[in-house]
Amino acid sequence: MLDVARQQFAASGYRAVTMRKIAEQACVSTRTLYNWYADKLALFEACLSAGSAHSDVPKINDSLALEQALRAYAAALMQYLARDTSLGLGLVVYREGAEFPEIAAAAHANQNTWLVEPLAAYLTHHGLEREGATDNTKLFIAMALSEFQRRLAFGCPLQTAFEIDEHVGRVTSLFLTGAATSAYGKDYL
Repeated sequence: MLDVARQQFAASGYRAVTMRKIAEQACVSTRTLYNWYADKLALFEACLSAGSAHSDVPKINDSLALEQALRAYAAALMQYLARDTSLGLGLVVYREGAEFPEIAAAAHANQNTWLVEPLAAYLTHHGLEREGATDNTKLFIAMALSEFQRRLAFGCPLQTAFEIDEHVGRVTSLFLTGAATSAYGKDYL
């Protein structure tokens, strides 16, 4: 059901998708769908969580050196977000989030759970984020995704693997240099 729902939301948008349409496509009764998900928002939230809980969501590799771990994480994040359903759901939130603030809130909560909090814990461990804060974490994510988002906004082709590697190299270097000299960074070298 979730795979069908993710595909439907990504292809048609939040407004256009109905519980009945998803039930038909998933070959289940509408009643069965409502037994699992109270309403369309609960189903949308489940779609976000199911995608994020998937094993290929970017994770920090603690066995790598700090710079290599951040580079690998940023590259994996861009590749993950460029997947059809991830990209489609992200565009749904972008296009329809103002009209349906509940989906924007769900996407924000999902991002905090699966991306921001784990990365903040990692950066805190390395002295690059204050305990309990996420400012530097959000800055790193924003820097990493800047070219990806620019290309989406202007309808340009997404980055190639080589372009991603170059971009995350620059971003990671700038971030680590700035974080090391900030008020709550420490010398990581």
